[in-house]
Amino acid sequence: MRKKILLIDDDRDFVSAVKLILEDGGYEVHSAANASEAERILDQGLLPDGMILDIMMEGKGEGMIFARKIRKNAAHRSIPILMLTGMREATGFQPIKDDPRDPVFLPVDIYLEKPVSPEILLKKLGEMLASKKS
Repeated sequence: MRKKILLIDDDRDFVSAVKLILEDGGYEVHSAANASEAERILDQGLLPDGMILDIMMEGKGEGMIFARKIRKNAAHRSIPILMLTGMREATGFQPIKDDPRDPVFLPVDIYLEKPVSPEILLKKLGEMLASKKS
């Protein structure tokens, strides 16, 4: 059975490209253009094996807010989240340390900056999903 990924990003061209990469990698991909659309998809019963989430969509921190909301929701808190964003390039934001994840500020499992090669994306996604099994 193919693993389900919920891809949340407002850039339609980016979503199309990543969807092709993920489908070629054997994943079933569902997509949402923003956090409220993703929330509707989850509320309709999709339980993805993982999510790929952008930070900047309709609001500059929309992805961070959505990740925090997911972690507070008992039905969805265990879904692994790979944050894939161009935030550093767009805003100059530099994390204090090499790994910007923080269980409160940015509660995601993996953080990657755009652009990322298809090979790295598939590798990191696979590692994230494998680590959630154990």
